[in-house]
Amino acid sequence: MNTRVLRVLVAALAVGSVVIASCGDDDAPSAGSSAAVTTSEEPTAATDSTVVETTIVEATVVATTETPATTAEATTTSVAPSTTTAPPVGWSPVGAMPGLAYLPCCASNYIGEPSPEIPADAALPLAPGVYKAFRTQPADGVFDPATIEFELAPFVECSTPGVFCEEPYAPDEVGVGETARVIAMPLDDAVDVVVGGFGCSADGTYETDHQAATGSALATLQAEYEAAYAAEVAPLVAAGTPYDDYQSIFADGRGGFSVPCSSAGALEFRGSAGPAILMQVLGAYDDVVGEVVVPASISIETLYLTALEVGADGHRTLYFYAGFLS
Repeated sequence: MNTRVLRVLVAALAVGSVVIASCGDDDAPSAGSSAAVTTSEEPTAATDSTVVETTIVEATVVATTETPATTAEATTTSVAPSTTTAPPVGWSPVGAMPGLAYLPCCASNYIGEPSPEIPADAALPLAPGVYKAFRTQPADGVFDPATIEFELAPFVECSTPGVFCEEPYAPDEVGVGETARVIAMPLDDAVDVVVGGFGCSADGTYETDHQAATGSALATLQAEYEAAYAAEVAPLVAAGTPYDDYQSIFADGRGGFSVPCSSAGALEFRGSAGPAILMQVLGAYDDVVGEVVVPASISIETLYLTALEVGADGHRTLYFYAGFLS
């Protein structure tokens, strides 16, 4: 199985022994003592595979945890700019994301059409469709909010050998196949992004706030989030501050952080624009030391990349989820 896939959402809420399982858009948890989130981004058991690392180089100005057995030499692919899709201006509300862009909850599977086959030759373009995408902490410990690197795998039928799906499964349910590529590209106006962020309804309960923008806007949001986290939250995490203390510390809000409207998590962050990011985890859980530590990127820990969609004209949209997981 792919440990990286299974552990992409693994992070501790604090130094504690209580573990909660998380998945998207379920009932909010009650406020409690320090806990740890242990959850899979998708229920998959992909076999080891050969990963082709791809670096996408943008041309001029253009309109968004099982480790593979081997990694091939990185291949550079030039992507021509899309001229048919006008990028959105700033962040704007949008409807729901494609079904495959949501994280399955509660022993369920992804629902949707399987992805097109991903060509073995990384120089060949991806066919229109929706693909599974996920990112992990940078190996060198340095996070650049203006670029994104992620692994890409196809959604495949649950009957595919070696692919895990919860049983019994329906004909329209799919699992995640083997990782096929590692893609790196800039977050600029050549790519669109949609974020399912954290929002509050009129009755004070949580809801998903879907907003769309260009990759440039997401880069700005991530940069603000990383800087605010480093200034306000990281020192508390490094000092071992109990999880239950954060809401009292940030009761009046500071540095963009505030207490969520419901007991859905410790904190939420709101930048100068865009949706709020819910913080059910306050750092990354380190298996070696057995405690929460300050990660290279808090964005990767709480702003989950879930899917890549390629349009009929080749235009790319990255989908993220930053709302409630239970």
